[in-house]
Amino acid sequence: MVIESIRKFSHAVPFVPYEIRTVSGETYEIPHPDFILVPPKGSYVVVIDSKDPKEAPNHISALLIERATPLDGQQRRKTRKRP
Repeated sequence: MVIESIRKFSHAVPFVPYEIRTVSGETYEIPHPDFILVPPKGSYVVVIDSKDPKEAPNHISALLIERATPLDGQQRRKTRKRP
């Protein structure tokens, strides 16, 4: 079940940033465990937008979540020019 994998990602030590993809193709980046809440029943998740934390949280039904995958570390790092 996808909710169980989201819980594992959120409690992993060390934490690895991941993203949630819905069946409609929307993606939500989770850069830190503080940006997601999974209630005990697991019927939905609450995601805070990491790019605009002042925006209202997104409530996503567990039925609409397609997968959760780790983010590629290269996407987050700035590239440097080598001498």
